[in-house]
Amino acid sequence: MNVLLVDVGNSTVDFRVWNKKTNIMTKIFRPETHEKEFKSSSRLKRKILSKNIGFDEIIYCSVVPEWNDIIRALGQSVGVKVYNFRNELVINNSDFNLEGVENIGADILANFSAVKLKHKLDNVAVISMGTATTIFVVQNKKFQGVSISPGLETSIDGLISKASLLKNFVYAKTNVDIGKTTNDAINLGACNGHFFMIKGLIEYFKTKFTIDKVIITGGIANIFEDDIFELNYTLNEQLIFEGIIEVYKQIKKEG
Repeated sequence: MNVLLVDVGNSTVDFRVWNKKTNIMTKIFRPETHEKEFKSSSRLKRKILSKNIGFDEIIYCSVVPEWNDIIRALGQSVGVKVYNFRNELVINNSDFNLEGVENIGADILANFSAVKLKHKLDNVAVISMGTATTIFVVQNKKFQGVSISPGLETSIDGLISKASLLKNFVYAKTNVDIGKTTNDAINLGACNGHFFMIKGLIEYFKTKFTIDKVIITGGIANIFEDDIFELNYTLNEQLIFEGIIEVYKQIKKEG
């Protein structure tokens, strides 16, 4: 039995299929969130079926309300049950050392579900690199809070949008000591600098909380793979899907 997993972020929509029997997760495709071609359940259906992938249920995690209707329509068109992660998640307030749990994003809650239910970590910091770069801290199994910064691509897009001569700029991590070209200067300041910011925040949080493990996830985290390894952080690009799967398992157990 296959389950279609969908992570709807502000930048991209990640479609994967999970085989319940083998526990194997397979990537399908990942269009941009605002790509008009796939804002149609019929086009999504054709795209998925063209890859000869079948599924019996859908569970999705979304921070873009418009896509909720699209995913539900997809489920209706293929005749399968659709679950909304946010609606199905049973929130225990004792797991959170803060008020206003209902205001926490579904993506953050999915990542928290993964570290709590699958990895069973007591003290951890989780970095998610997307449209925003978020870091949440868990201490003694309790969610302590979050920091939110503009994401790497968001920051660079903001800079480029204000500077007409940078329209064709392509960012990448650089090994230069100091920028001697415009590209190197921006890569050093914006790209490398973004990771320095992350590292600095983690070091700050370590002075305030017990952090035994640092996990980094998100669509662009892999460009810092070497740095992540050197710092003994853990790179887990499918963390959010692990959380979605854990909540799906709870749904089926209760059902």
